[in-house]
Amino acid sequence: MRTLVIAEKLNKTYGRQTVLDGLSFAIPDRSRIALIGRNGSGKTTLLRLLAGQEKADDGVVRLMSGVRLGTVAQDENLPADVSTLAYLATTGRAEWECERLAARFGLKGEELGRPPAALSGGYQMRVKLVRMLLTDPHLLLLDEPVNYLDLTTLLMLESFLKHFNGAFIIVSHDRSVLQDLCTTTWEIANGRLTTYAGDPASYEAWRNEQEEYVQRTNKRLRREMVQAQAFADRFRAKASLASRAQSKLKHVAKLRRQLLETGAGAATAAFRIACPPVPAGTAVRCLNLTIGYGQAVVAKDIDLEVPRGCKAAIVGENGRGKTTLLKTLAGLLAPLSGEVKWWHRADLGYFSQLSNEALAPNETVLEALTRAAPPEATPEKLLAAAGAFLFHDDDLEKTCAVLSGGERARLRIAQLTLREHNVLILDEPTNHLDAETVATLAKALKDYAGTVIVVSHARSFMSQLADRVYEVRNGAVRLYPGNYEDYVAELTALAAETEQLPGTDDGHPEATARQEAAREARTRRRTREKIEAELQALEKEKSRLLAWFFENPTEYAPDKQRRLTELEEEVAAREQAWLKLA
Repeated sequence: MRTLVIAEKLNKTYGRQTVLDGLSFAIPDRSRIALIGRNGSGKTTLLRLLAGQEKADDGVVRLMSGVRLGTVAQDENLPADVSTLAYLATTGRAEWECERLAARFGLKGEELGRPPAALSGGYQMRVKLVRMLLTDPHLLLLDEPVNYLDLTTLLMLESFLKHFNGAFIIVSHDRSVLQDLCTTTWEIANGRLTTYAGDPASYEAWRNEQEEYVQRTNKRLRREMVQAQAFADRFRAKASLASRAQSKLKHVAKLRRQLLETGAGAATAAFRIACPPVPAGTAVRCLNLTIGYGQAVVAKDIDLEVPRGCKAAIVGENGRGKTTLLKTLAGLLAPLSGEVKWWHRADLGYFSQLSNEALAPNETVLEALTRAAPPEATPEKLLAAAGAFLFHDDDLEKTCAVLSGGERARLRIAQLTLREHNVLILDEPTNHLDAETVATLAKALKDYAGTVIVVSHARSFMSQLADRVYEVRNGAVRLYPGNYEDYVAELTALAAETEQLPGTDDGHPEATARQEAAREARTRRRTREKIEAELQALEKEKSRLLAWFFENPTEYAPDKQRRLTELEEEVAAREQAWLKLA
């Protein structure tokens, strides 16, 4: 198997921080490499060095003769003065070839006719992927390619990469992607590169075993050092034992040199999300809701409700209205018609996927936290919140303009936690976060007593968090009858069916219509079954309350009366939904 790239003794320093320290490696053909590490560890820097977009302070990157690289960068700006199809054709490929590959990633007529810069973030990433693949590269350098991709496109990308004939290195905060695709794991930490011939899960198990060995060894060495030092301190003044005391001091110095370097102690964000007590009931109910911008309708006839304390996932393809729905629920967009009725004590916190909506470039980290905090927040509380999200000392004086993508995301989540909201509406909160922080965020949200309504395409995050799924599709929003894993499995099966349909091109109308009809039938059946089960549970609770009132006719119980009213409304709403499906 031929070698594509050789790197020798790469060094890169920014200011006083050494990001890469003497890295040497080779990349053979057909490699599937997961590049992992904390935010700021140097993953993007390494990819930029390999792509020739940046120069190392020392060392060399040698690209073998004839090897073509394909890159997808996080911060690449797309043109606004040409159509997407024309931009793809600048690769030198015929327009029909561009259209064919673009269709595999859901880029068709309308999207191909618009400038790439005018497309949504998810569609811009699709354009970058398609343009890269049109160059027929041997080695793909993929820096967070799943950011902003919807689940359908992500599954398309995974399928493509599984059958890709070349090699790739991929950076992603979604460990599910890395686990599915990669057979080799590289980790950058403290400027050093560790390589492992195995998938990320196997690597983490091996790393934990190595860390335990290092800690046991260091514990033994330190115990010996303490004993030897105590002997030397006690007997160095006695002439008869002075030579032995000196020998013990030399032994201490030798043991100190034998202490093994440990990778433990790398800082991880550690936080919880406070919330006042939340009684049972409905958090929000949408009645015959229509959402959109101006005269443009994105989705209509939306009838849904989210219980208090629910962790609700909003899913669907890019450009179908997920962000529009979140903004309407958050009150940032007025409904075109219909109603959004929140619980009267709902206190909403909103996280936008665009950092410029929440952070001012010239503000420092501390100023941004102070602005977001309630008036009664003490300096100690602000510093504690900053520290929980890894902002210490000089970090507090950094302006938002110089923060990395991961730092901006952590700061914006920190702003949310300063106020005790009982509802959080989150639009792509995991983008740019490292995998460790994503896992911490998922756990904090799962433990949070309030309601969470979230859009994210990070499967590991959503699988851990979501307990109810709402799908935005074909101008409608509906409760998905299964859990998030069921939804992923269904999309995976549909993608496989598309690839296996004989005699049909990608996106063939007849194939698409058959798939859509079959999917509609399955979804309607599952939804009816789910509603029927919910109606049984509601009726049981209603019967228990009615029995209590029958046995206690003179008791004053406003909470029970309020809950009985809510139950009657919920039963009526579900019966109406069942009738619409039937």
